[in-house]
Amino acid sequence: MITAQFNQNLVHGATNYNVGIGIADITGIVAGINMMGYAMPEQIAKGLHIRQRSRAFIIIDPNTGKRVVFVSADLAMGSLAVRRATLKKLKETYGDLYNDENVAISGIHTHAGPAGYLQYALYQITSFGYFKENTEAISTGIYNSIVKAHNSIQPASIFVSTGELLNTNVNRSPFSYEQNPKEERSQYKYNVDKEMILLKFTNAKGDVIGSVNWFPVHPVSMMNNNTLVSGDNKGTASYFLEREYNNGTLPGEETIVHAFANSNLGDSSPNIFGPYCADTGLPCEYRTSTCNGKKETCFGRGYGYLTGDDIYATRKIAELHVAKAKELIDTAKTPITGSIDYKFTRVNIQEYNFTLNGKTVSLCKAALGYSMVAGTTDGPGGFNFIQGDNSTGDPFWRFFTSLIKQPTKETIECQRPKPIVLATGEMTFPYDFTPSIIEIQLLKIGNFIICVVPGEFTTMSGRRLTKAVKNVLVKKGVIDKNGIVIVSGPSNTYTHYITTPEEYIVQRYEGGSTIYGPNTLNAYLQLYTDLSLALADNLHVPIGPEAPDFTGKAMNFVPPVIVDIPPLFKKFGDVIKDANKEYIRGETVEVEFVGGHPKNHIQLEGSFLYVQKLVNNNNWINIKNDGDITTKFKWLGDSIVRIIWEIGDDVEAGTYRIFYQGYHKELGGKIVPESGITSNFFVFES
Repeated sequence: MITAQFNQNLVHGATNYNVGIGIADITGIVAGINMMGYAMPEQIAKGLHIRQRSRAFIIIDPNTGKRVVFVSADLAMGSLAVRRATLKKLKETYGDLYNDENVAISGIHTHAGPAGYLQYALYQITSFGYFKENTEAISTGIYNSIVKAHNSIQPASIFVSTGELLNTNVNRSPFSYEQNPKEERSQYKYNVDKEMILLKFTNAKGDVIGSVNWFPVHPVSMMNNNTLVSGDNKGTASYFLEREYNNGTLPGEETIVHAFANSNLGDSSPNIFGPYCADTGLPCEYRTSTCNGKKETCFGRGYGYLTGDDIYATRKIAELHVAKAKELIDTAKTPITGSIDYKFTRVNIQEYNFTLNGKTVSLCKAALGYSMVAGTTDGPGGFNFIQGDNSTGDPFWRFFTSLIKQPTKETIECQRPKPIVLATGEMTFPYDFTPSIIEIQLLKIGNFIICVVPGEFTTMSGRRLTKAVKNVLVKKGVIDKNGIVIVSGPSNTYTHYITTPEEYIVQRYEGGSTIYGPNTLNAYLQLYTDLSLALADNLHVPIGPEAPDFTGKAMNFVPPVIVDIPPLFKKFGDVIKDANKEYIRGETVEVEFVGGHPKNHIQLEGSFLYVQKLVNNNNWINIKNDGDITTKFKWLGDSIVRIIWEIGDDVEAGTYRIFYQGYHKELGGKIVPESGITSNFFVFES
């Protein structure tokens, strides 16, 4: 076991902190499993766009030894099951050095990852259960990234830079935003935050060793018909910037790491051209996002609109992120100085009482509204729900709700004006549907404060939170007026959305998804204010109640792979569709192999494919893997896999081949490795 003194005696020198940075693979099952984010049962993964990664940053005060760990993971959201499993692994290795209080795990909110890693029943409905394999893969990957960060700790300096990033996000619920007071809205230039905030890490020589930035936008550039696992626009941005800083390495081998974390993204969309009716081409109805009363044809248009290519849209948003991040890295001259600290607590949010305007206020038992089921312009939902509907006059849905769980009169009254479709806070069979215990966390890195939040704050909610925290900390002298306070989430666990009370009233998607009622944001403001005061006065904060662990009895309704059967007269690894003899740059290689189901073995830190180049006439080297943006791995079913390689401008003329590796299941359950190689082919530069 490594004690808390390990790595705390590094020489401080001319640097301000000791910093460790690490990256690791967290990709789970890439085929045959529902994808997390859009909550669409029919969206089943069928392959891999790029691998999902965890990026860990350990920052240590060399004077006191205090440290914080910030993890940005290519996940839809934080997960209590993942967090617990990660912290258990860390405790087994490092004792109490890394723990609940000083470790934050923040999801980028990609909607293109495998589901089934959240322990609460609601999130398992559309994924058809809980998949311990995904929880294990994700938690192992996050643990590995923290271990790599720990092992790379060195004297370092941190610099901060901020800048406006345009043409990358719009407010997808402007009608809701406009319900906020005019005098408050007039304080801001836009109805969605457009500032990227970046921390640059440099070693004692002044070389860049990594960065992390925050910018609020939904990673929904890959739409709800996408079936390839990916980090979407945020994960792709990390990929691009890490490729520039890590010449000669394959994806996953990086030592210089760049994270693109998320912030108050609740109403921020990458579909920057706004919502239009697919059938008429006219703008959607403003309040309800409908077309002739129906939501199904109202879609937000993004960069992929003209081409119909959501991978192009993903790349475009990623490239805009990268261009701004590079600019901020180059111009980051303001040093971060000051102590490292943190505060953390757990709260039973459904029983939380606080004072608001001189009155004692309680939050509600969790409940979802009609408009949550309606979906958004980023991805319309099902049934006959629409956004902005706070009526309770639909007899069918009132009857449906009563069949599942009739909300109590107390919950109905508390949640007004929300029409309740699912009273999740009162649904406990087979186990709790949504969390009641939430986690509140602050990380202090000198003059920089991270509000680690367990949900999706809207633009104005995030502004109110950071303003409240900054007011306390500036008044108390913890940070100065130039100090920066940011929101980072959804982190640690997931509690849906947090709107302002004014936005809640009109019950668009975000309001219908604010599960603890109209005073949810006010409760968070009080909780983070209390935590800020504790940080300022160095007060002990009780850890709070432990949330139940439901993973032991969680169910899984996805049939397992019984046996893989190759096509007649074929064996696993055989080439079904071979490469052509010659290609030129810009062309695409598309080959197929006999392969077992990808569910048979999660290839964590591995690859389903390699593009190999012949050098020195007899030596094959790997130049691309399945984490590369130019490759795609697809599961076609019936024991057939397809590998695609788009030959980019970086490819030199020469002889190449495609190598496939996978696993198949034999009758009786034995998992057997398999591999195959295409014929050699030559690539010309033009």
